[in-house]
Amino acid sequence: MTARDLGKHLCLATGIVCALLHAATFLTVVPRLMILVPFFLLMGAVLCLRLAQGWKLSDYLRNRHTAPTGKAAIAGSVLLLYAILLFVHFYRSSGGATSVGIVEGQYVYMSKDTVVRSISEAEYKMFPTQIARIMSAWMGMAAVFCLSSIINPVKVPHTNDDLN
Repeated sequence: MTARDLGKHLCLATGIVCALLHAATFLTVVPRLMILVPFFLLMGAVLCLRLAQGWKLSDYLRNRHTAPTGKAAIAGSVLLLYAILLFVHFYRSSGGATSVGIVEGQYVYMSKDTVVRSISEAEYKMFPTQIARIMSAWMGMAAVFCLSSIINPVKVPHTNDDLN
């Protein structure tokens, strides 16, 4: 199995894990650390892609990096838009909260050490799930674009002999 094939399989695995994790966030409380699974799968895919391109800078520069086209562009763009909308919705609904906490017996959204507003127990328990939902959408989008670059690499000739 070549590095390119392994990278392709890791990208597919990342997409599948992201889809399952994302679906799980609608059904149950998902720990925030679950996003590390697709993260490490995607990092493995990126390393395989880099290995397939070559480790030297000249090898890397020889490959022209183009925007994805076709189905990959559509799928990646839809996932990007979905991830942005999820983030904006979460930011607006939480008031820009970066964490949750219990202050004087009440559940609250917090930004650094400042209380943003009081929340219900259900919102408190769903905070890590919302983070996992947003990150799984981002990681899924990254996996689609990474898979596109593995499947459709564009080589640029680097010597005059290659041009003839």
